[in-house]
Amino acid sequence: MRAHPVKTENGAQRASFLRRHPVLFRVLCTAGALLVFLLAGLIVADQSVRNPAQAAAFRDWMEHARYGWLMWRLAVYGALAWGFVKVFRAPGFGPQHRQPLIRIAAVSVIFAVVCELVLLGGTGAS
Repeated sequence: MRAHPVKTENGAQRASFLRRHPVLFRVLCTAGALLVFLLAGLIVADQSVRNPAQAAAFRDWMEHARYGWLMWRLAVYGALAWGFVKVFRAPGFGPQHRQPLIRIAAVSVIFAVVCELVLLGGTGAS
């Protein structure tokens, strides 16, 4: 059985509930994405606890390939910087948007540097 669209008084079809409330749609999408990431993390943690030998082998492989991952992260950072410059130089990008974009970029760079220092420094555990 298929749901029929709601018609208004003049016979036009009314938009769906989520189309009429885009903020609610964004909140639900964000919550759904966070839930998916949480479940994926819990599944990985469960598998690591159940199979410690495979988790140790994966950790060793990640340790062995750390410079390859560094090159990958640098490529991602480069692509993000290129996108930042393209947005900054885009026609119609007014001065009222420059300060917030510069603040966002500065915080992002600080976060990336701290993360890279932690990754390159290691955790200290053996």
